Amino acid sequence: MLTNAELLERLDSAFKAITVGDLGEGVLAPQQFDRFIHAAQHSTVILQEARFIPMDSHQVNIDRTGFSGWILRSGKGEAGASRELPPSEYAKPYFVTNKLITEELQAITGIEDRALRRNIERGNFENTLITMFGEAAGRDLEAWFILGDKDIPWGSDPVLNVLRLTDGWAKRAANKIYGGTGGDFNPKAENWPENLFEALLQALPKQYLQDPSEWRFYVDWEVENAYRDLLKKRQTALGDAAVTTAPSLSYKNIPVKYVPMIGRSKSVAENGAGDIAMLQHPDNMVWGIFHEITIERDRVAKARRTDFVLTVEGDADYEDENAAVVAFIDQDRIES
Repeated sequence: MLTNAELLERLDSAFKAITVGDLGEGVLAPQQFDRFIHAAQHSTVILQEARFIPMDSHQVNIDRTGFSGWILRSGKGEAGASRELPPSEYAKPYFVTNKLITEELQAITGIEDRALRRNIERGNFENTLITMFGEAAGRDLEAWFILGDKDIPWGSDPVLNVLRLTDGWAKRAANKIYGGTGGDFNPKAENWPENLFEALLQALPKQYLQDPSEWRFYVDWEVENAYRDLLKKRQTALGDAAVTTAPSLSYKNIPVKYVPMIGRSKSVAENGAGDIAMLQHPDNMVWGIFHEITIERDRVAKARRTDFVLTVEGDADYEDENAAVVAFIDQDRIES
């Protein structure tokens, strides 16, 4: 069994292997940064598909440009002769910029010496630590990026205090529909949740819907389960497959994907989004992490324990918020 001196020596060696010394104590080396991000994506649904940006600064612009409306003009005049287009008929591109602005998040965990020795002696402790932190942080980051809402007041709930740091994808979407009284769809109707999917589709500006298979209905377990039950009732081969062999579902060629982290919205229903579903193009959903992730150790000798402190900074936004629809299933429409 390792002595305390040997234990600390191996800890020092492990951290030298995963950090960049000239950037300050605990900053992950590039390959370990990649390991952390991979672990975060592996444990989530949306972060695997959305566009990731490694941030070299605490603010990164997401620029988009293009043309709106009809840009082609006639190259001939009324008599059929060639004409030069006047400046009034020039096509004018638009330029829009959204921003990722990082917010700092921390997590602290303590490992008692007995467990620490066992893991270090087993080898690859540093990779195990990064993977464990990455997987757990990834789930929290996905929930934060979905449900963030700056209007949530500061309080005693640590989860809500995280959500209030930024506006997430649900809050930032330009197109919103509601399922409450007099809403856009009815959660109690016989065709639930097909009426939800159809309402999401109707709310999406159709110029964005080029290839439906590239889009996603992101839903919680209750919605996906209700859809399988609805298909089952139709007593068709598709209905049988939906509850037996089908690993995935779709509606009008758009995949329906179960996102466990959307279910977290129910715990903040009074202060945040409530129960939601989304129609999204993953490439339009952008998230970024500042490249200096740190994992630092803090020896608590009296408790025979070592604490590990993770610090990560990130944010999420859209390239084009107009190409996103969010359904607030249990909320009434609030007229402004």
